[in-house]
Amino acid sequence: MPDKRRARYGAVGGNLTPQQAKKELTLPLYALITGQVHAEFIGSNLASPGRVVRLVPNSGRCAISPDGRAFGLGIRVNCKQWQTAVVPVLQSQQFTPGSPSAVFTGGNNWNYYLEALGNAIAQSFSDAGYGPVDK
Repeated sequence: MPDKRRARYGAVGGNLTPQQAKKELTLPLYALITGQVHAEFIGSNLASPGRVVRLVPNSGRCAISPDGRAFGLGIRVNCKQWQTAVVPVLQSQQFTPGSPSAVFTGGNNWNYYLEALGNAIAQSFSDAGYGPVDK
């Protein structure tokens, strides 16, 4: 199964393990959820889907974390991993801003929100078969 390989360090569009995904995707997915970035499907056309999804800022060169720090985006995710592991997290009502069930409604506890998002990403990657969740 070539699509289950671990990513080589620095490989563009390589598969991420659950821990790599938690570390590398938590802030970028926060930026996507809050509307600071959008997803580009590189190489997609009417005949076939692309192989890589890239997160790109809507304006400017960086996104802003909940504590006000700017962070750059150079994130690329294998399209198959995006579909099987990232999309289920993004569709969860738990991480939709403004939702009554959002985990950060109590005083905007962003550290808790980011930790819960990271854990959900790691669990989703594990559920999709990309490795165990290391505790």
